[in-house]
Parts: sequence; C-alpha cells; structure tokens
Amino acid sequence: MTRQDIPTTDVQQPEGCFLPLWEAAELLAKGHASAQDLVNWCEAAYTASHHEINAIILADFPNARAAAKASDERRRRGAPLGDLDGIPFSIKESFDVAGWPTTCGSPAQRGNIAANDSAVVERLRAAGAVLLGKTNVPIGLRDWQSYNAVYGTTRNPHDPGRTPGGSSGGSAAAVCAGMSFFDVGSDIGSSLRNPAHYCGVFSHKSSHGLVPLRGHGIGHGYGEQEINVAGPVARSARDLELLLHALAGPDGSDALAYRLALPPCDKHTLADFRVAVLSSHPLCEADTEVSDEIERLGRWLESQGAQVRWNARPDFDAAALWHAYVLMLRATTSIHMDDTSFDTALAHAAGAAPEDHSYATLQFTGAGIRHRQWLQLQQARATFAQSWQRFFGEVDVLLCPAAATTAFALDEAGEPWQRTLQVNGRAQPLTSQLFWAGHSGLCGLPSTVAPVGPGRGGLPVGVQIVAGRFADLTSLRFAQLLEAAGFAFRPPPVQSLKVPRAPAR
Repeated sequence: MTRQDIPTTDVQQPEGCFLPLWEAAELLAKGHASAQDLVNWCEAAYTASHHEINAIILADFPNARAAAKASDERRRRGAPLGDLDGIPFSIKESFDVAGWPTTCGSPAQRGNIAANDSAVVERLRAAGAVLLGKTNVPIGLRDWQSYNAVYGTTRNPHDPGRTPGGSSGGSAAAVCAGMSFFDVGSDIGSSLRNPAHYCGVFSHKSSHGLVPLRGHGIGHGYGEQEINVAGPVARSARDLELLLHALAGPDGSDALAYRLALPPCDKHTLADFRVAVLSSHPLCEADTEVSDEIERLGRWLESQGAQVRWNARPDFDAAALWHAYVLMLRATTSIHMDDTSFDTALAHAAGAAPEDHSYATLQFTGAGIRHRQWLQLQQARATFAQSWQRFFGEVDVLLCPAAATTAFALDEAGEPWQRTLQVNGRAQPLTSQLFWAGHSGLCGLPSTVAPVGPGRGGLPVGVQIVAGRFADLTSLRFAQLLEAAGFAFRPPPVQSLKVPRAPAR
C-alpha cells in the first residue's frame, strides 16, 4: 500500500452530527456551539433515519434538551464538569437507566423497570454527558444481529439490508448514523468488536474488570461478570481513550482500597511498534475481503518502519482455548436463563456424545458444568494467559479480524447456531465467529477495533488491535496513529442514509 492508497479524511466532511466527540468538546469549550445544538443535531439524524435504521429504541429528547440547557448554564458560569459536559450519548439497552425498562430484548422483561442507574450511566451523568436514549440488542444479547420482539430490527446504516452486528449493534448503528456522539456497550463474545467492524466505527473492549458492570443485565447488582466487559463506541480513537478514563476504575466498596493506574504507552509513531499480523486462522478462516485489508495494512506498516511479524501466534493450542472459552462463556451467561431453559440445557448436555465438541452441544454443556469443572477451566485459562504474556513480551500489538466477513445480510430464521455464513464461497457456521472473540477475550485482553476498509465490496472493514492485559492505552495509541494516518470513520453514503447535514459553525 502506498501513501496515496491510504484512505484520507475528507476535508469536506460535514460538521454537526458526524463530528467526533473530541471536536464537539472543542466547539463547546470555545463557545462555537452549545450542548443544545449538539442535541438538536443528533435529534435531526434520529428523525431522518430512525424509521429505517431503528438504532435508538428508547429516546427522551425533551429531558436531553433540559440536561443540555443545564450544561450550557454551567459553561456560562465557567464551571463545566469536564470534556464530556454537554456531549450527547446513547447507552446499550442492557444497562440500567433509572425509571427505564431493561429487557435485554426479552418480551418477558417488558415490566423490568430499573430503580437506579448502572455504574457507567452514573459516571457519564456525573461528568455532564447528556443521555439521549437506549440502543437495540438481540434477545438475551446472544446474536451477531440486533433484533427482538420488543423493539424490532436494527439495520446497518451503510446498507440497511445488512446487520449492524450484535449484541451492541444498536450502539454502533446509532454512532455511525450520527444519532449520538458515543455509546457504551458490552462484550463477552465480540459484542463491541463485530458491530464496530460492520459499521465502520471505533470501539474498545477494555481489559477485564476495568469498567464496572454493576447494573448491566437483568437483576444483577454485582459489578464484575466473568469474561464480560463494558467499553465505548465512538467515531474516533481519540474519543475512546477519553471515554475509557471517564468509565474505568473501581466501583463500590472496591474504591475504598483500590485506585486505577493504567500503564502508559511510550510509543509515539507507528515505527515504534512491534506488530504481529494474523489475518486468518485455520480454526476460523477469514474471507479474503477482510484478510486482504489486514494484510495490506501490515505491508503498509512495514513501509512505515514498524517491525511486522506475519502469522504470529501465542504458543498454545487454539482449539483447546476455543473449547474452554465456549464452556466458560455459556456457564457465565447461564445466569440469564430461566429455570425451564436451564433444565432443557441440562437435558441436552446429558444426551450429548462425549466427543461432540460442536458449539451446538458445548453451549448446553457449558450451561450446566459443575464447580469442579469450572475450576479446571480456570487453571487452563491461567496457562493460556501465561502464553499471551510471553507473546506480548515479543510484540506490542496483534492485528487480526474482528469477524470473518463484512456485514452479512439480515437473517432472522432459526437460532444463531443454526445459521451459516459464506466465507470464500463456502458455508461456515455463524457461531465460528466466536473464535475471534474468545481468542483474546477469554484471558481478558483489551481489543480496539479501527476502520481500515472499505473492502472490495464497498462495506466497512475493521481491524482488531489486541494488546497485553491492562495495556489498553497501547492498543488505543496504535488506533489513534492509524486514524491520524487516514484510517478514519466515514459517514454512510448519502444513498443509504439520508441525514440532514448540520451547517459548519
């Protein structure tokens, strides 16, 4: 890839609803726009495309305007609460907002009204950010699409016939369509990563335990859930770091004893990085539309002076990690199952052949594992984590797919494990996408997704940037340097999304 081939930021890109958060914050600080302006821009985008995209499924613009007015008054007094004061945001439906329903897409939970804000909403409101609404999810947060019988189907702003991803698909679609300046989602099975990749935005899956999950899900007050993490979705990698600092840190009684101090990143240019490139894997082949872009990026990085290692992998059995990941994933998510579903899972597991390691079987086996088996899986995970630690002693970041294909056509027939994807002309189980989620996610590693496409079909392609445990600022710095080189967010084409452009100020 030559410098001329690199995607460059369009200098004609309109201000307004498609601005990155950091630029909107500068407008507010300089008095060139008000928080009420920002809410109006988002509402205009929502009004123009909500009927087709259906990303923000619970909206409260009157209260948002009131909160924006209060923010503007703080600025007039010279007492803003920080960079986020007055910035409109949306939140994944699975996070509690006091007085609002949290259903996780389940009709049975329509009456589940949250008594309190989740930890992340508390922190954002305390920073002065302006809540616009909640964004859509699949039922039970268990799909790479975002549809349910409560709120309907969310569509990809780049092509409404395709998925925006899941389970944080509404989050990515809202940010991509200009309906909010940022969103916060969750990720246990690529739920932040595949939506960012499919929609051409940025996301950050934080190191496990950094961002509290109190108030996430149905009826769970505790703040840490196994494998699962929370993280931001935005239109700039600079935004992600700003948001991580606002969201991360101990919660509740842990804050009595602990303080967060993330290791800083000492690298200032792409040439400073040692980069591993893994554009595909035998256990989950990536479509060439995705792998070609990652390989092209790797070659360009070499031309910039970065040290690039091709097809580099940690020294563990990836199939064994996949097996452990699926079991632990489904053991963790079993808490969301009702008693009938749990009993059904136990019956399926009891009737399964011992040698059957298919996802369709492992999901039931995982739901019903005994505590002794869980502890054995923890020991296995510790061994995988040691391999990752050795690996990140030799490289700084790993570049790999977030998903095997670009955004696929909407498919709501049957269950996710019954569907397939076309990868290089061959059918691949949809659930194989979990490989790219669990490969790093099982061990709690941070992953930043940055747009590097479009692919040859014109749809967004993202790269997953994985770093060592708690090296969140390293993956974020790498994404920021890519963005500065031109690998940046682009608004959806006019023909797919008719959003009014707010005038430059």
